[in-house]
Amino acid sequence: MPKNNLLSIGDISKLTKASIQSLRYYEQIHLLQPTYIAPDSGYRYYSYDQKCLIEVIQICIELDIPLKKLTEFMGDGETVNFYDILLHGKEIAEKKLATINKGMKFIDELMKNVDAADIASKFYEREMPEKYFCVLPFNGAIKDVNPFEIAKTVLKLNYDTTDYAEMFHFGLVDIGVMSVHTPNKVRPFMYTELPKHITEADVKVIPPGVYICTQSEEKQIEKAPVVFKDYIKSSDSFIAIETDIFTKKYKTNKPVHELRVMVAEDSFIHSFLPS
Repeated sequence: MPKNNLLSIGDISKLTKASIQSLRYYEQIHLLQPTYIAPDSGYRYYSYDQKCLIEVIQICIELDIPLKKLTEFMGDGETVNFYDILLHGKEIAEKKLATINKGMKFIDELMKNVDAADIASKFYEREMPEKYFCVLPFNGAIKDVNPFEIAKTVLKLNYDTTDYAEMFHFGLVDIGVMSVHTPNKVRPFMYTELPKHITEADVKVIPPGVYICTQSEEKQIEKAPVVFKDYIKSSDSFIAIETDIFTKKYKTNKPVHELRVMVAEDSFIHSFLPS
């Protein structure tokens, strides 16, 4: 076969920007066969018209379509269902875009949390929205509570909605310990935040409000009355919440705990007391 009108594998590589190694792989998986193989040297030669097929293959790579799947879009060996390739590629791209957008949403939320935790003063105010907490009473020293125990309990319940599961995975669900203080008693609980409109388990609606907060590498919830004595001296009833927070310099082996207190309405306090 005359080679005057054919391109060497090096030339077609330069023309299409596909590496020689890639062209050999396309041949190996039967996507692109050389027009001519020299019997004496084994050199591969391609026609200029094959440039189009190589470009189709490169488009599939850009669209993350597995090359082995490309054979499903091949017709009689010389025909490629190009429009179907584009439709398939669009479907893949839309799924990726949705994943990226969701990831960006969680990144933004985490950055807000980190920015909110970057506080210079020892005591600071944090305005919290209404939250739904699944609470479990705890007997013993509240500093010894492992919040993962309540996380496991919640995961057994029917709350595995996609949004909640992803919030849980990304660390956007509030999990920790809390104590309800009255003049004569302190009731400790483990808690985890839940989606709204919950009908199962022991769920408390935590009202919105301004909390006085402080941070520490040590758990301090049992010392809340002492830590916040200057802020709660006018009230005998309040709630204290302690949870791990993300900080700009996050120590994986010793996370920072945020302790929050808020003076609460009597009706809210009594909702935690035995009837």
